Amino acid sequence: MSYSPGAGSCLPQGYVLPVVGGGKEVASSAPTSVRWRVVRGLFELLYRNSTLFWLASTLPFAGQWRRWQRLVIPRLAGWRVLEIGCGIGTLLLDMVGAGYTCSAIERSPQMLAATRARLERHGLLDAVSLQPGLAQELPYADASFDSVVSTFPTDYIFDPLTLNQIGRVLIPDGRLIIVLGARLVPSRHVLLLPLVGLQSLVYGRAGKNAGIPADREPEDAGQPKEVPAIIGPRGEALLQGLRTAGLAGSLEAVRGPFWEAYLCVAQKTS
Repeated sequence: MSYSPGAGSCLPQGYVLPVVGGGKEVASSAPTSVRWRVVRGLFELLYRNSTLFWLASTLPFAGQWRRWQRLVIPRLAGWRVLEIGCGIGTLLLDMVGAGYTCSAIERSPQMLAATRARLERHGLLDAVSLQPGLAQELPYADASFDSVVSTFPTDYIFDPLTLNQIGRVLIPDGRLIIVLGARLVPSRHVLLLPLVGLQSLVYGRAGKNAGIPADREPEDAGQPKEVPAIIGPRGEALLQGLRTAGLAGSLEAVRGPFWEAYLCVAQKTS
């Protein structure tokens, strides 16, 4: 099975992919087990069907997906925002509703169609510039945006081409906000245990633990100094890639009443 994680590719929150680099079509070096191929194929299928995608991103996560996406909004700088991988357009609705001028790029024709339909239903189709394409080839002029956002991306976000393109389209001091992952915390609400079990069954250990080592208590996850250990090697590699692309980044853990989310926020330094 071939797999090309360009803009808009999406796996479940907390599913830790290995860090890779290279060209615009980044070949994943993930395990080639039957389980991995099945999971990867499942999410490729989901990503081609907006209804299935909505169900898969809502029910197993107690309806928190949009809340996790919205974490980018209070961290935005300026008013011109680019979303890389807009999916079915839910975050675009929120950002436009908050008064931002938004553009979006998405590799999936099905998701673009779903986004257009969603925006049209809300009378906002003309308020957003939508384009098909890849994160590694952003079709925008230099310094076009005050902020760039991406929520739950796969390993295309680690590609040096992607990070260089993000740096190129940001204005000086522009900001990049990435929601890297999130997870439910069943210890704070026993009714979440069945959902966490479902995530573990479908997504494997990463879906359950979101990259947190088994010997760590979830309650420790909110400490800023611990965030790199929580996110794992991919977080540290992302920070290094951002520095190379002229962006200074930091990792952040955000807690809700029964969940934790993990973000990267970076600023263009030149």
